[in-house]
Amino acid sequence: MKSRPKTRVLRFFIVALPALISACSSSPNSPRSLSKREKIDGLMKIASAAVAEKDSISALETLNRIKELDDSIPQEHYLFALAYLNKNEMALAEASARTALGLDPKFTAAKNALGKILLDQGKLNEAEPLLKSAASDILYRESVLPKINLGILYFKKLDYVQSEKWLNQAISEGGAITCMAQIYLGKIMLERNELAKADRHLSSATKGACSGISEAHFALGQTLVRQKRFDEARSKFIEIQRLFPDGASYEKAAEYLREIP
Repeated sequence: MKSRPKTRVLRFFIVALPALISACSSSPNSPRSLSKREKIDGLMKIASAAVAEKDSISALETLNRIKELDDSIPQEHYLFALAYLNKNEMALAEASARTALGLDPKFTAAKNALGKILLDQGKLNEAEPLLKSAASDILYRESVLPKINLGILYFKKLDYVQSEKWLNQAISEGGAITCMAQIYLGKIMLERNELAKADRHLSSATKGACSGISEAHFALGQTLVRQKRFDEARSKFIEIQRLFPDGASYEKAAEYLREIP
């Protein structure tokens, strides 16, 4: 992900957790042990919350407890994949996503997860059918995610027509995460030298949920340079240095600043 998108890229709906230590039977003074199913359900909610909070260590610890109780639950291996992905452990993430799909070949969220993992590894041809299948599931509440992933995939294949199609479909669904689609639409317009459109998409992308993604800011800076709006471009690259003061982004912005007339 070079500068990797933050995103949220995956959202979880967290509900109130049940008591995990004991539960009451018909008599309030008669505690009973939780059943295996109840333990798993409670732990699964904790693991989901930890993954959503990017607390990969807690997620993996909880998932290992679930694994000791039952190693055959697709959702468990899907969450393993997301936790490993958050730690950038790509081989482990891929293996877990494949296990989830092996247990449930119709698990749409796992298809998107595996497709995204393969996309990030540059395995575009293998990722493509998984993401298309996930994007076509009309019951998948997060179908915007595989559509954005397909837009990125086709951008990497230099198939800008297909990329634009999927990115526009994602935008039509709405939501904060569609700023990622705006980034890649802006980059497509920049490639086509349609600078006004690139400016519009990238200006939108650098606000809100994607404001912390340096890739969007650099693309907007490049657009301003091509438009010969040099003062605005200079301000943008100075802003990038302020927003991303550590590492390669700062130095890359410095290079652009040296080249601006």
